[in-house]
Amino acid sequence: MCHTGFTGNGKNCTNIDECADNRDDCHANATCSDVEGSFLCACNTGYTGNGTHCVNIDECADNRDNCHPNSTCIDTDGSFMCACNTGYTGNGTHCDNIDECTVPSHNCAINATCTDNDGSFSCSCNAGHTGNGTTCLGIYCSLVEN
Repeated sequence: MCHTGFTGNGKNCTNIDECADNRDDCHANATCSDVEGSFLCACNTGYTGNGTHCVNIDECADNRDNCHPNSTCIDTDGSFMCACNTGYTGNGTHCDNIDECTVPSHNCAINATCTDNDGSFSCSCNAGHTGNGTTCLGIYCSLVEN
């Protein structure tokens, strides 16, 4: 008779590949590795545990991400994603400021000046005008004689 993990007639025994035969009890997010007479389970990258029980690692909460400071880390099952914040463009690991003043999406009034800020922009009325920058009205002066 062969030992556990082997098959044969007792005289000639060969290793059973429990992984290939689906005889393992590895978690769905683990990898099975056949070893002589047995098998090993190890959680996949992005998971932690003993191989028969694996849980997602929150790379964002654990600061294991490589996201740019001007991006947001989003935890996913077994991994994470980086997305540039509003006002920035890029792939999330590299984010560049968008100059909103050079694109027609800014909402500054026609009689205002657009100023690009890091991740945003501001509007201010031009000389001779008053308002909040998105609405600017001309200032009219009149002299009153006494």
